[in-house]
Amino acid sequence: KFPPPMALEFLLRHHERTGHRGALDAVTLTLERMARGGIYDQLAGGFARYSVDAAWHVPHFEKMLTDNAQLLRVYAHHARVTGSALSERIARETGDFLLCDMRSADGGFVASLDADAAGVEGLTYRWPIPELVAVVRGVTGENDAVPGGAAAEVVAAFGVDPGRPDPEGEVLRLVRDPADPVRFGAVRAALLSARGHRPQPGRDDIVTLAGNGLAITARAETGALLGAPEWVAAAAEAADALTATCRA
Repeated sequence: KFPPPMALEFLLRHHERTGHRGALDAVTLTLERMARGGIYDQLAGGFARYSVDAAWHVPHFEKMLTDNAQLLRVYAHHARVTGSALSERIARETGDFLLCDMRSADGGFVASLDADAAGVEGLTYRWPIPELVAVVRGVTGENDAVPGGAAAEVVAAFGVDPGRPDPEGEVLRLVRDPADPVRFGAVRAALLSARGHRPQPGRDDIVTLAGNGLAITARAETGALLGAPEWVAAAAEAADALTATCRA
């Protein structure tokens, strides 16, 4: 299953023109399921290329600039139309991901991040359950074994059942919002820090005109919409870099 940003944009605009509730409901359902699925990087933001299952759970872990630029835009547009806090959060996190992980040295945006690291697909992103539980318990300060307490609540929010280890369980989802967002944020930061010590995916550092055009549009629009002037400035910098490189 590939994310369908163009179809979602069409349905969202159709709803705005006509008031068609079914079109908006379809967009809302799809965006929420993708945002809560394993196709979305629940720690660093950004979407994988596609899902290999029907539930947006297990992704092909490659991250593409073109996909993320278009999804950034549609999540921001959905937040504008509906006031969805989830869509706004995903837009902000995806925008931050592009700035942190996909910028080139001259201010443009690179084409993709590989699916594999050290020759193993998903090595950077998968979480063996004992390692996940150990990091979570390090944040919550609990020494007793999960299944009880705050650590269990956080692990369950990620869609992981320590009593039923399976390969799909190693891909983090967000099946429900955590009871304590502050603690959950600390857990996410700890997990991301631990993940940073693993082998990291390579980058395809090619800077394409089409992909950067999508990213520039998305950054400028969403930066203005979400009150993030640094995003608008990044869009201008990327446009300058492309003009210098591609214009004869």
